Amino acid sequence: MGKILLLVSMLMVSCWAVEIREGEDVDTAWQIYLAEFPIKIQTKSELWFRKSIFSETHNNIVKHNANKDATFQMGHNQFSVMTEEEKQQFFGALLPVPPVNISSHVSSRQVATAVDYRTHACMSPVRNQGYCGSCWAFSATAVVEFQKCRKSGLTRVDLSEQHLIDCSRANGCSGGWEDEAWQYLASNSGQDLESRYPYTARAATCNFQNANSPGAQISSTSPVQWISPRDTNTMMSVLTGGRILSIYMQLPNTFMNYKGGIFSDTACVANNAHAMNIVGYGSLNGVPYWVVRNSWGASWGASGYVLVRRGVDLCMIEGYVRTTNVL
Repeated sequence: MGKILLLVSMLMVSCWAVEIREGEDVDTAWQIYLAEFPIKIQTKSELWFRKSIFSETHNNIVKHNANKDATFQMGHNQFSVMTEEEKQQFFGALLPVPPVNISSHVSSRQVATAVDYRTHACMSPVRNQGYCGSCWAFSATAVVEFQKCRKSGLTRVDLSEQHLIDCSRANGCSGGWEDEAWQYLASNSGQDLESRYPYTARAATCNFQNANSPGAQISSTSPVQWISPRDTNTMMSVLTGGRILSIYMQLPNTFMNYKGGIFSDTACVANNAHAMNIVGYGSLNGVPYWVVRNSWGASWGASGYVLVRRGVDLCMIEGYVRTTNVL
C-alpha cells in the first residue's frame, strides 16, 4: 500500500499530459514521461514493472490516435503506469436509486444554443480527489459551490468535500451518492468550509463543528432534484438557467488517458463507476457534446475537463442526472 500511495502522490503533481509524437518509440516516450512525471521508484524490478505497464499504455495510445475515425485523442498522464487495481481507487460512484416513476423535478425553459461555465467566475478550480473513491463528494460539492456563488454576488466559496466523506451516510473513500450528500446537508445545518475542514483523501470520524456558520445550506424541502432519464432538453434547460448537474458514468478504459476531442467510446465498464459534473454543452463540427468536469486534477484531460458525446446516453451519462437547491 505504501508504494501505491507514493506512486500516486508523485504522479498527481505533474502539470500536463505528455504529448504523443508520431513515430515516437517506447523508450523515447518513456524518458519524456519520466521527465514530466517525476515518480520515485525504489528498485530496478519496480522500474521494469512500471515501464512494462507504460509500454502497453503507449502502444494503445499510438494505435488509437492513428485511427482517422477517432473522435477524441489520448495522451500519457498519471494513469499511464498504474495497474488496474490502482486505477480502481479513483472510482467511487455507487449506482443511484432514483424515485419510483421518476419525472423531472425541475421546470423547463427555452434552452440556449450552447452553454459553457468552465471560465465562469463561480466555477472553482478543478479539484484532485487523489487516492480516494470520493468522486461523489466532489461532484456534490461542485454543484453546491456554483449555486452558492451565483446567489452571493459571484463571491466564490470553497466548501469541504471531507465534511461529506466523514459525516454523510455514504461510504467515504469506498464510494457514495451525491443525493445522499445533499440530503445530509439539508438535515444537518449545511456544508463546512474547506479552510475549516480540509481534505485528507481518507475517511475519518466526523468532526463538523461549525453548524452555526456553515459555508452553504441546502433546501430541506427539495434537497435532490432529479431529471428524467435521457431528458436532455431539461438538462440543457437547467444549465441555461445557471445551475450545473451531477452525473454518473460507467467509464470505458480509454477514458483514463483522454486528452482532447469528443469522447465517444461505448465500451462502458461497470466497475469504472464515476461521478462528475456537466457544466455546459455545445457542438463541434455538427457533433453535440456535454462539457464535463472531472476531479482528477487539472493535469488530466483538457485542463481537468472532457467533452462527452451528447444525446446518446453514453455510458449512462444521461440516465442518473441530479441537481440540488442551495439557499
